[in-house]
Amino acid sequence: MHATRPLLLAALTLSAVAAQAAPSSPEEVVRAYADAANHHDVDALLALYSPDVRKYAFPGTLGSEGRESNREKYKRNFAENPALAVQILQMTTLADKVVSHDLVTGLASGKTSEELVVYQVQDGQITNIVYVERNLR
Repeated sequence: MHATRPLLLAALTLSAVAAQAAPSSPEEVVRAYADAANHHDVDALLALYSPDVRKYAFPGTLGSEGRESNREKYKRNFAENPALAVQILQMTTLADKVVSHDLVTGLASGKTSEELVVYQVQDGQITNIVYVERNLR
């Protein structure tokens, strides 16, 4: 009986650490999203999405719906742009909305993209994304 107590304690400790490591505020979720993109970690990106996430191009054109509909798109995008990197230039948070002003570099085309992205984050998951994009060169 005493031998199981350390195992139980270790399991509870790991659960507590995992819960603390998961991003909770909308801003933390968006920063984790950029970090996952910079590591080209498709599973980490998708874990931040709600199952029925919707992604839009401004002013409201639906680009994709559902977490899994993005898996192959991300794999292909990272394969085609192996140096892709997202730098958050500025971030503003209002309730469950985060507006992130980003600079995307490392595109295979040689172009740099400046983006404004509006994220809606509920219960630690991204539920909606609206992209406003402008290529710089």
